[in-house]
This record gives sequence, C-alpha cells and structure tokens, in this order.
Amino acid sequence: MIDSKEPEQLVRVQANAGRSSGPDPVRQTIDLPGHGSFSVLRWESDASKPLLVFAHATGFNAGTYRELLGPLAERFRIVALDQRGHGLSDAEAEPDSLRTWDTFRDDLVAFLEHLGEPAFLSGHSMGGRVAMLAAAARPGAVRGLVMIEPVLMHPNVSRLLATARRFGRPPPNPLAQGAARRRAVFGTRQMMFDAYKGRGAFATWPDPVLRDYIEGGTRDMPNGEVALSCAPAWEAATFASAGHVFWRPLCRVRCPVHVLYAEHESTLRGDVPDLIRERQPDWRLDLVPGTTHFLPMERPELVQEAIRQMADG
Repeated sequence: MIDSKEPEQLVRVQANAGRSSGPDPVRQTIDLPGHGSFSVLRWESDASKPLLVFAHATGFNAGTYRELLGPLAERFRIVALDQRGHGLSDAEAEPDSLRTWDTFRDDLVAFLEHLGEPAFLSGHSMGGRVAMLAAAARPGAVRGLVMIEPVLMHPNVSRLLATARRFGRPPPNPLAQGAARRRAVFGTRQMMFDAYKGRGAFATWPDPVLRDYIEGGTRDMPNGEVALSCAPAWEAATFASAGHVFWRPLCRVRCPVHVLYAEHESTLRGDVPDLIRERQPDWRLDLVPGTTHFLPMERPELVQEAIRQMADG
C-alpha cells in the first residue's frame, strides 16, 4: 500500500474542460531512499481493488495519461509515476550520467518495493520496456503486464548500439537529436498548446490529452514564463541510451503479458513480434490497425480493455 502523506502533501489535480468520465487523481510526493524524490498521481479507490502501476513514455509524464487511466479507477487502485527527469519528480537527472534504461528500471523496482504489494504493471513506449525490466527483476512483485508500443528493438540492433556506445562511437540518433533541439520555454501554457496542437508527434492527440501533457510536464519560471520540466538535454539522453541489450531480461519475465503495437510507425518493427513469440510463446501480441506509436491517445478504450482483461484473466 502507498504510505499516507500529511494532507498538505496531497494535491488534488483538477479536471480540464471537455474531459471524459473518471475521477480526478491526487498528486503525491514520495521519497525513495537512494533514488530521490518522485511525484506520482494516485487515483483513490476501494482498498479491495487490485493495484495498477503505470509508466509513461520518454519526454512525457504521468498526467499525460489521465484520459486513459481515469476510467480504470472503477476497477483498480492506480498509481502513475513521473519518472526520473520527467514531470514533477525531483530525483537527480544529469544527462551525462545516463547510460542505460536500467536507471529507470531501478527506480520503478524501488517504487514497487515501497508500495509493498504485488501490482499489475502497464507502460507506454519507454515505460513499457521499463515495466518489463522491472517484472524480470522482481517477478514476485508483478501480477501481470500490459505493454503499449514498447521500445523493443531487434536483438542485432540493440547489440550493435550497445557495442558502439561501449567504444564511444554511438551512431547518430535522430530522436535524440530532435529532442535536444526542442524549444523548452514558452510565454504561457496556452502558447505551448497552440504551438503543439495538430503538429508533429501531437498530430493525433485529442485536445484534453495535449493539455494534460502540458499541465503535468511544465514548471512556472520566476519571470512568469513556463518551461518543460523534462529538459531537452535529459530527453535526448534518454533516447540516446535506449540501445542497451534487453533480450535476456525479456526471457526472465514470468507473469502474463499482453503487448499492443501499432500498424504505423511502431517500435516493434520487422520480425520483432515473431522473435518475441519465439522466446515467450505464452505472451499475447496484438497489432492494432490504423494506429501509430501514440496508440494510447488514439485508441484508449482498447488499452483499457486489455488492462481489465489482464486483471480478470
């Protein structure tokens, strides 16, 4: 169970206009010894309901997924973590120190240990892979896992990237390069919304989801402007450190697993789904037609149903 905090440490996050059904979450700060201070969103519910822990994608934050997670509060107690260097978490995030996503795995494992009970895990993109790594590291703490568009590269690609990085010659990474160039400061959150709406990665996002991303991923500056709380340099470092070899941990996952992946621009490219099936024949892998890497924003009802079925199964 999550430790109770004093009332002043709990902040109810208000809903945006046009929001779908679902209760408002509470924001809570949790200190994980040896890891730092993390911000989480928690949907309060009956203690008899199962626990669901959600991990977000690179550059995003827990609040980005309020539209996805809110309706699930009828079935689960839900906690979504702002990962290191993201959202409103204050854990140390020095870009030069980030080598692999094992850093995020260790944070999530510590968080699961803090919760003190087995949980269902789910995650999008980086969050899906980090959740998988945590399930491999602490099998007794994970009851089931739903990964949405997880970053699972072909084993040859991951080995090549890991070897190149070991010798100090990593190949160019377009995602990292693009993240490093991101504009970090805007005059207002509305100006940020206007700049993002319908463009680039946000092209298929509904307005409430985009507003949640901005609300959960910005900080007020002393001069009245707002800045991205995930610094472009940290986002770039996160993308650049994605190539660490992970196929052995994948084979150590023992809980039920359901993977949803997109038809277009998916992180599960080529024959990667078939390779996963060879190594984990009991896993369920479903391609979702007409979707992109931002499947949770485009088809949240399918993700919600997959999570419900995992708990029911």
